Amino acid sequence: ASWHPPWYSSYTAHYREAECMKEAMEELLYSYGTDIVFNGHVHAYERSNRVYNYELDPCGPVYIVVGDGGNREKMAIEHADEPGKCPEPLTTPDPFMGGFCAWNFTPSGKFCWDQQPDYSAMRERSFGHGIL
Repeated sequence: ASWHPPWYSSYTAHYREAECMKEAMEELLYSYGTDIVFNGHVHAYERSNRVYNYELDPCGPVYIVVGDGGNREKMAIEHADEPGKCPEPLTTPDPFMGGFCAWNFTPSGKFCWDQQPDYSAMRERSFGHGIL
């Protein structure tokens, strides 16, 4: 499957902007056995482990954010799990991506993780992964 804004990205840029879409559609993709999802929007590379609802799940899809093919804007370089980089939940929703909805918080009740989330298998702040 493929669409523009990622559901699983640990970068501060566009962090959880598509959460409402994820809440509405993730179960559908899971129930039909979606194997892999490609997204862009975040100007960096990140690949997930198999995940469903922020939990590692061997039946969940692998998500690949490959928004680093090159652009005139800056790279996404900050991660939401870095000290002082977690965005405020009320400033994160994008009205074009579904607006405000109920957030899934981490098991410790936080909006952001304290370290690279378990779902995040690999992330790299550089250009070039998406060049064909």
